[in-house]
Parts: sequence; structure tokens; C-alpha cells
Amino acid sequence: MKKIIINFFIDRASYILFMIINSILVITFYSLTVNETVEILYPISITTFLILSYLVIEFVKYSRFNIDIQNSRVEKNYNIRCATKEQQEIYALLKDLNLENIKNENNIVNKYKEKEHFLANGIHKFKNYISVMALIIDKGKSQKIIEKDILIDIENENSNLESSLEQVLSFIRIDSFGNDLELNNINIIQELKNIINNNKSKFINNEVFPVFDCNASDVYVCTDKKWNRIIIEQLITNAIKYTVNNSNRKVYFNIESSNEEVILSIRDNGIGIPKYDLKRVFEAFFTGENGRKVRNSTGIGLFISKEICKNLGHSIEINSEFNVGTEVRITYLSKL
Repeated sequence: MKKIIINFFIDRASYILFMIINSILVITFYSLTVNETVEILYPISITTFLILSYLVIEFVKYSRFNIDIQNSRVEKNYNIRCATKEQQEIYALLKDLNLENIKNENNIVNKYKEKEHFLANGIHKFKNYISVMALIIDKGKSQKIIEKDILIDIENENSNLESSLEQVLSFIRIDSFGNDLELNNINIIQELKNIINNNKSKFINNEVFPVFDCNASDVYVCTDKKWNRIIIEQLITNAIKYTVNNSNRKVYFNIESSNEEVILSIRDNGIGIPKYDLKRVFEAFFTGENGRKVRNSTGIGLFISKEICKNLGHSIEINSEFNVGTEVRITYLSKL
């Protein structure tokens, strides 16, 4: 309360000073214009009475509002009583700020829960891959000569484990995206060839054949090389993963360029996505109908790709026909 009283008099000091100066000037004016002795006590009493009356009324409104402000710091949703338009505006601003703060807190909590859920799922998958590899190794130990199929199985599970680890790391790093960003003009054709070559073991082990359908040798796009590679690798992993049930397993890569935009298309001839799932495929952890058919579906690859594209200023869209195949298109700016 003491602090409120001190602040009140500090805020009203200019008014008090103004009234005192006004009284002095009025008394001085009359003493100079009227050639008689001017009564001083009466105007001073009137001025004092008016100042005190004003201060009492104002203090009631001021103290009530400030006490409510202090109480609202302790108790959420505390009703603040407003006596003036100024206080109403301040209260409205505080409500807006409080609402924005609640939204931010909820977003932080939801992101934390998403990460917690994803990390829990990721760890569970890691354990599954390690258990499968342990079983394969035990099977190989029982044989005098380790068969090539056993090594291939281990390599496949290790590849799945590596992909899952990369997903977890990418998911964690998205929140600090701006701290690790470097936009450059890169040759998307050469970059795409390098990514396909780096992932050749995935294609070979799953008997999927990459088809590169572009005659140009140099097409430049504005992007971050590392983050763009994560997007494309996620899409390649998905394309391979959902093409395994097809006898003619292929993933088609195509690039269309214009003066301002470059479109990268990655298309598979896999199991496709049902129409009722298509609008939700970019949601975190959504696996849909296909998640029940494919063992290592995480529901995070397309979410990561979407988030990175949004941060880089690229657009990403997906088209699919059930039991026919899926195409994902990324649109880049062709100039920095």
C-alpha cells in the first residue's frame, strides 16, 4: 500500500503544482490590479479544499485499480475494477497480453509433448531394430559360414536405425532452425544425383530402381544445402518404404524449371495414399491406413519436410492415388 501511495503522489505532482501556481498567480493578479489589501486565506483555503477533494476521489480509483493489478499477479483471472477509460484500456491490453501468453505457453507445452511423444516412439523403434539385429546375429552365430542374406538383413535394419536417428535429430533441430541456416544458389540436378548416390544402398537393399528424368545439366535453386538434403532424403525414404509391395519398384525424379521457379518431383509407383488420409499426411505422427501396413512408419517424415520447406520459403504438395503411386512436388525460387 505504501508504494501505491508514493506512486500516486508522484503521478499527481504536476496537478498539485499546477493548482498551487494557479492560486499564487490569481492572488498576485488581484493584489496588483486592486489597490486594496487582498484576502489571501480564503482563496488558499478554497484551493486546498479542491486539491484535497480531487486527491481523495482520485486516490480511491487509483488505489483500487492498482491493488487489483497486484492481486492479479497472484491469482489468475482476477477481476480488475476500472474507474476510468484509461484504466479500461490498460485492462484490455493486459487481457490481450495474458491471452497471448497463455497461447504461447500452450504452444510450448504442446511442442514439448510432441517431442516427448516422438522421442519415446523413436527410442521404442531403436530398441526394435537393435532386437531384430540381435536375433539375426544370433542366427548367424549358429552357422559355420555367415550367409550373405544375414548380412543384408543386418544392413537393412541398420539402415532403418540410421534413418530413424536422423529423423529424431532433424525433429529436434527444427526449433533452432534460424541458427543453422545458410541460403545459397545450388545446382539442384547435381545435388539430387549426389543424394541418390549417397542413398544407393537403400535402393539396392529394397530392390527399388531410381529413374532420373531430366535432360538439363545445370538448374540452380535458392535453398539451404543441408536442410534441403534432409527434405529430399525423407521423401526418398518414404518413396522406397511404400514401394516395397510392387514388383516393378521405381522412384522417378523430375525437374521443371522456369525463369522464377524450379519444381522438383519425386514420384513412386507404390501403394499410394487413400483420399481420406491425404489431407492429413503432413501432420506430426499421422500414419493413417498405410501405417498399419508398413512396419517402420513413423508419421514424421512428411511433417519434417513440410516444416523445413515452410522455414526455407519453399512450397510442398502431395498427390496420390491409392494402389497407383504418390508424387511429392517441391517448388523452389530459382534466384537468390
